[in-house]
Amino acid sequence: MKVHIYVSLPDELKAQVDAIHKESFSWASNQTPQERMVGKDKFCSGDDRIGYVVVEEGNDVIGVVALLRRSILFENMTITLGGIGGLCTRKDKRNKGVGTLLLQKAMEELQRARCDIVYLCTDMTKEWMVKFYEKAGFIRIKRGHTYAGKSGKRYRETDGMIAPVRSVEKFQHIAASEKVLDIGRGNW
Repeated sequence: MKVHIYVSLPDELKAQVDAIHKESFSWASNQTPQERMVGKDKFCSGDDRIGYVVVEEGNDVIGVVALLRRSILFENMTITLGGIGGLCTRKDKRNKGVGTLLLQKAMEELQRARCDIVYLCTDMTKEWMVKFYEKAGFIRIKRGHTYAGKSGKRYRETDGMIAPVRSVEKFQHIAASEKVLDIGRGNW
């Protein structure tokens, strides 16, 4: 397995990455037009993308994750928020350490990008997913989080997790606060 970091995906990899996304997020193909419209409003933060971690085996992409970054303000404290989006592994390569490798390299890259903490959203009903991220130091955001969609509509979700990268102090402050974390414009 080889790990590559890309600022943007090379054209020759896009079709393979799209296929892995389609396979991993197959539920999206069953969404109604209204659900797709809401999803586009919520996940409107492509401008925050700073790169990708891609795992390849030979010439085949077997895993990918997007890296994101933005600045937010939390209780008068500026925080560089890193993000992990769309982490997925090709179906035939799951449970072989690819996801763990992707997550480890993503955390390293977000540290290099000078992120204080890392945020992600995941399906909290899937305990195996929650445990996967907890092993890497993520905790559930107890009070949920808010953000603005592309339309300006405000959303409040309970599917977020955070982990420290460069600032344990900021991470602990958010974890202990009674205030809901606002992650800015768009979810990851």
